[in-house]
Amino acid sequence: MPADAPVPADRGQHCGDSGDECALGTVVAVLAVKRLGDAKSRLVSTMSDAAGVETPETSLIELSPAQRERLRADPGAFVLAMLADTIGTLHEAGIRDVVVVTPDDRVRERAQQLSAHVVDEPGDVAGDLNAAYALGAAEARTMWPLHRWVVIVQADLPAAQPSSLREIVDAAVERGESMVTDRAGTGTSLLLRSMTAHELPRFGPDSAAAHRSAGVVELDPEHLLWPDVRTDVDTVDDLAAALRLGVGEHTLSVLGNAEISDATASGVGDQSDAS
Repeated sequence: MPADAPVPADRGQHCGDSGDECALGTVVAVLAVKRLGDAKSRLVSTMSDAAGVETPETSLIELSPAQRERLRADPGAFVLAMLADTIGTLHEAGIRDVVVVTPDDRVRERAQQLSAHVVDEPGDVAGDLNAAYALGAAEARTMWPLHRWVVIVQADLPAAQPSSLREIVDAAVERGESMVTDRAGTGTSLLLRSMTAHELPRFGPDSAAAHRSAGVVELDPEHLLWPDVRTDVDTVDDLAAALRLGVGEHTLSVLGNAEISDATASGVGDQSDAS
């Protein structure tokens, strides 16, 4: 079977109504990645500043000159690495069916290598994250009509652990449409919806509040659980938090021996930054 071939649509059709393995077998994950030239530009440019030039942000992450040069030469490699770790964690958790929506050729190729089903993002969707997610969900309904759930996941969760995803899905399928917020509590790291839901999700500024207003249940509103899934990487502070939790092998291969400054470590993870 080719690397990008989808799992047959009847997968999971004999599942019952409970159990992690069964629930995960009826879930399709949808991710969206913009053009690499536009993705994480502020984060990558900040990290790849010339060695010796420090700001409150760059002081969080200590990179060698060689690492900075790699990021400067190919910032898209960092985005692809986080995507690979995120998809790998989904697969390891038991969510085998993954859709990636993107207009970028490199993202398309890498996602296919990771056994994801790729949907080309058309020009009229460009820049509209919610439309991209809706496009991916529509493709999921076509590819896997017997599945029950779509989980919309940020593509930049390099610290996410399979056990956390299993726990989240198990909790979410009991509650219905559910979400996990980001570190700041204002954004949405993960949104689980019925496969039959057609309305647009509400990602964007203050998406957590927007999703709540639409009736989405927030899992763990006290933010005591799943810090790894809450840590989507949009800022250097987010990356420092992810490194402290432990990132996946692909992200490590790009960052190498990156270290977190001891002077600022106590401030990492205070959930003060919006995504």
